[in-house]
Amino acid sequence: MKSFLIILASCLWGITGLFVSALTADDYSLVHIIAVRSAVTAAALALLLAVTDRKALRVSPRDLPIFAGMGIASFAAFNFFYFASIQRIGMGPAAVLLYTAPVFIMIMSRAIYHEKLTAAKLTAVPIAFAGCAAVSMSGGSGGFDAAGVIFGIASGFCYGLYSVIGRTALQKYRPLTVTLWTFIFSAAATVPVAVISGGWPALTLPRAGMLLLMAMVSGALTYAMYTYGLSGTEPTRASVLATFEPAVAAVCGMVFRHEPVTVLSVGGIILVLAAVVIISVGGRMGSAHEKASDGC
Repeated sequence: MKSFLIILASCLWGITGLFVSALTADDYSLVHIIAVRSAVTAAALALLLAVTDRKALRVSPRDLPIFAGMGIASFAAFNFFYFASIQRIGMGPAAVLLYTAPVFIMIMSRAIYHEKLTAAKLTAVPIAFAGCAAVSMSGGSGGFDAAGVIFGIASGFCYGLYSVIGRTALQKYRPLTVTLWTFIFSAAATVPVAVISGGWPALTLPRAGMLLLMAMVSGALTYAMYTYGLSGTEPTRASVLATFEPAVAAVCGMVFRHEPVTVLSVGGIILVLAAVVIISVGGRMGSAHEKASDGC
């Protein structure tokens, strides 16, 4: 069930680009979009917990640096580096560098949590990366420069931090509490920047509806599902399951934006699906083996 929630969250993340394209075409900057996504998600989750479980709103002051790291480093900074990379080297290469995240997660999880490097992980991670690379490279790309590469690698590292730091937070707090405080800090970092930058379009009812829908679908709902799934899943395995995102994004591009269907893009989607199957089957076999060993 928790693996399914991670996959579902990644599929919803995959359609986020459709919202971003619509909003940028309506004169919203990326700073505006990130700030609204953070603020609406934090407000929605705070309201939900205030109604259902007020105790879940509270966290220990000593744990605030953990949530600050998740909100600022793993969400706000990730978005900044990723979009900066896109501007410099194009969407394809930037996406390839973003999905170095499973590699970073595997290394950090091994160092911090002593996560086992199973055959399934060592097989699935490079296959997932190759699939993401194929999907991303099937489209056009922009120019290339060293700064764009550095930004792209930094986005993959920051993206991976959510799973790694989140595992520590989930040892003490409920998934919704972790998600809430992550976005509180993300909003605290991005909203002032958006306000200072100015240039907000007039807020009409259709625009408000689009902003709210984008924030709920790609923010509150998806991060709550992913964080809940992460509470029972090793970070490396979760990161591979989440590679459904570029595959879904590629399909959305083909269907809604009439992007060309190529052998490379279809092959990449198949590789991503294969990696998910390998990590899922490998995880079940590993759990079954551990139970059998305990029984002995």
